[in-house]
Amino acid sequence: MSTRVGQKPLQKKLRSGLSVTLLSLGTGGIRNNRRPLQNENPTDYANRCSIQWHRVSIYPERLGTLLVKHVVPGSLLYVEGNLETKVFADPVTGLVRRIREIAVRRHGRVVFLNQGGDDEQQTQQNDLRSVGYY
Repeated sequence: MSTRVGQKPLQKKLRSGLSVTLLSLGTGGIRNNRRPLQNENPTDYANRCSIQWHRVSIYPERLGTLLVKHVVPGSLLYVEGNLETKVFADPVTGLVRRIREIAVRRHGRVVFLNQGGDDEQQTQQNDLRSVGYY
């Protein structure tokens, strides 16, 4: 199952003065009513199936700053955190809304599995590394 970043992370300031980093993470959901094609690669099968989007909130500021600098759409991440539900009243309609999110707090972690983006850009970065420029 692939977990890729949907858009560039966004950092917001809270009323308390601390900041929180928000991003969306897409997971390839495999449905029971779909079967892999004959001789199909499992990765291709997972990418062909529907994608479920998850909201991720990163509360440690240093980790959030690193994510804003280095994560691009398509980056592959591993995220550990708490599954939380935010409950609030919608100011326009007055209805109570619930939003599920993965909250990365003090004991959570984020692991960079690979850098996303264009393949051409990746090739250029790898060429620079082999030359010795960082």
